[in-house]
Amino acid sequence: MDPDTPRLAEQEDEEEAGFKPRRARRHIVDEVTQLSPHHLFRVEVQVRNLSPFGFMAECDERVRIGSYVALDVPGIGSVHAQVRWQIGARMGGMFLDPISLARCEWAAVKAGTPFSAA
Repeated sequence: MDPDTPRLAEQEDEEEAGFKPRRARRHIVDEVTQLSPHHLFRVEVQVRNLSPFGFMAECDERVRIGSYVALDVPGIGSVHAQVRWQIGARMGGMFLDPISLARCEWAAVKAGTPFSAA
């Protein structure tokens, strides 16, 4: 697989493990950004994947399940979400309004290197 092509998380593994099928496939991103719980403070999170409907991230801080947060998404800006689950350092959030992955820098296909005349 081309390293510049966005990868998709595998649904088959989740379905075999007994999870409900997802509404949309997840894009593996593995990027650091900021999360603002209750707009009171900002914490660094490592976003592992996202879809138009939500995200999964790792966060050293405890974030209350059901709380509302804002996630900084490059190319889109601050996106409001609700924390749906947290297990250890991992957490999952559902965007209050779906996002367009076409605008998200994490999901964009990177252009090849510029043509150079020799």
